[in-house]
Amino acid sequence: MIVVVERHNAAKYADLVDKMLRLRARIFHQQLKWNVHVANGKERDKYDDAAPVYIIYTDDDCREVKGCLRLLPTTGPTLLADFFADTLPDAVDLTAPTIWECTRFCLDEEILARRREHVLFASAVVLIALGDVAIRAGIESIIANFNESMLRVYRLLGCEVEILGSTSRHGEPVYLGLHPISETLVGKIKKNLKIDPAAFSEARLVAA
Repeated sequence: MIVVVERHNAAKYADLVDKMLRLRARIFHQQLKWNVHVANGKERDKYDDAAPVYIIYTDDDCREVKGCLRLLPTTGPTLLADFFADTLPDAVDLTAPTIWECTRFCLDEEILARRREHVLFASAVVLIALGDVAIRAGIESIIANFNESMLRVYRLLGCEVEILGSTSRHGEPVYLGLHPISETLVGKIKKNLKIDPAAFSEARLVAA
C-alpha cells in the first residue's frame, strides 16, 4: 500500500519515515556513493526539515519500505535551485504553487525480489500514487533531476516528460525533466502495465 506522510500525520508514521531514511542511506550513500549526509544509518538533509510530502510504498503492516519519494513545492527551497541550477535553461521560471519538485525516488530491490515483485511494477505504483496525490492537491507539473536509467523507466511506463536541460558535471548526464500531471496520464500508465484500477489495492492511499 501507499502511505502519504505530511506534516499533520508525520508523528503517526515516524517509524515508517525512519525506515525510509535508512533505505535512502543504503541507496544513495552505500550503493550510488553520493555525497550525502548520513547519521545513525539514516540519510537526511535540510529539505527534510521543510515539511515535505513523502510517498512511501510499504506492506499492509508498514513493516518494510519497498520504495519512496519526496515532494516539495518550488515556492520554497529545492535541490534544483541549490544544486542543479545548471540544468535549468536561462529565462525559464519553474517556481509556482502548481509546480512541485520530486527527489529521493528509490526502491529496495532486495525486498522486491523477495516478494517477487518486478521493479518496473513497483516504480509504477509509486509514480501512480504521485499522480493521484498531485491531482488531489491541484499540482499541475512535477519537476525532477534524474539520470539516463530513470529516463528509461519513465519512458517504459509511458510517463510524459519534457527534457528542459542537462549537465555532465557529475560524470554522467543528469537531466531536468518537467512532468505534466493529469488523470488521463495516470490512467495511461496503469493501462500500459495492464493494471486494473479497481484491483489496484497495492497502491491504495492511506488517509490520516
